[in-house]
Amino acid sequence: MKSFTFCILLAHVLAFPLFAQKNAAITLNLAKAITQSPKTVMLSELASDVRYFPLETTDNCLLGNECSIVYAGNSIIAGDAQTRSFYRFDKNGKFMNKIGQHGQGPEEYAVGLLFFTDPDNQKLYVQDFQDLICYDFNGKFIRRMPAPHLNMGTGAVSSGESILYCDNNYFIRKDNPQQLFLIDGNGKKLKSWKGYIEPGKKYGINLSTRDVMYLHGGSVYFKPALENLVYKIDADRKKTLAWKLDCSGKDVDVSANEIDPAKRFKSIAVQQVFESDRYFFVLYVLKNESFVGLYDRQKKSFSNVIIKDDLAAGFDFTPPGTGLGNQLANARMVGYLSKGKRYSKALLPERKKELDELINRLDEEDNPVMVVVTLKKNLYKFFLNV
Repeated sequence: MKSFTFCILLAHVLAFPLFAQKNAAITLNLAKAITQSPKTVMLSELASDVRYFPLETTDNCLLGNECSIVYAGNSIIAGDAQTRSFYRFDKNGKFMNKIGQHGQGPEEYAVGLLFFTDPDNQKLYVQDFQDLICYDFNGKFIRRMPAPHLNMGTGAVSSGESILYCDNNYFIRKDNPQQLFLIDGNGKKLKSWKGYIEPGKKYGINLSTRDVMYLHGGSVYFKPALENLVYKIDADRKKTLAWKLDCSGKDVDVSANEIDPAKRFKSIAVQQVFESDRYFFVLYVLKNESFVGLYDRQKKSFSNVIIKDDLAAGFDFTPPGTGLGNQLANARMVGYLSKGKRYSKALLPERKKELDELINRLDEEDNPVMVVVTLKKNLYKFFLNV
């Protein structure tokens, strides 16, 4: 059986307090949430639809044991870390084409481990040492551009096709710890921001957590690996604090050396964050136990949750591996779908039938199965912007 590693995401409306908190950072107490039993939430409370569909498996697009999958709306991009290959599938999982080529040529990449997409303009950006190589989704090479200090952090495309990326080793340069960089589409530096360095600390090797970026409402949000904060970088290139993740007593130890796997996840390690107009999701780990935190802006409530798929009588949903707009997506191993426990009821019988048929025809060597959830539309964003 193949295993995959993915890096691959409610009641009444209040008036005046809502507007007062529009631009204020919201604090979520993760340290308290892990001491309480998770709440069971039905997927139908959050979403109107869920789809399970496989990424097509052919001799030309067989994904290896370590792959990252990005949901980009009408396309799905999969990066295979073993073969350093990138594959494009359509929104239904049909294989379309490979993108780029691993190699030493001017239009090729020698590294190819870090990548991110520009869904609006149908472009893929691939790291090649201190360069970024841009391809369109059809696989055509567009340009190579310099990206100084790009060092296995993460990246995203901001407004006007400007590119935001981070250096996950910024703390090495204590005299000038530039962490976050904004460049234009040709690699010209537009702005940079310093990262935070804990006074008196000797930084170790942290492998439990990671840098995360996501897009929401025309801005890029950035969660540094070594900070339990989420920053917003808006279209005016202004960086503000958006979320505080309170891990009191269980904060990341920046001096820890986690080369030894036994030393990992001793502190709360945030793996992924994502938000929609109404919800904020945070996935985190402590002592190898995983948690899903859900904040509801409308109810102003936060708790750890277990999300039961009562739409398709499917599996517990863990958002988000990746997301775009009001859609969350994750990928599941075939082995999990074959043996995992499903919810007993389905509000959407046609989706249950699709899932039943899919499970019956899957082979253990098949590519992963995508789970795409469409969140319910609501009036919350309207009231925020009044």
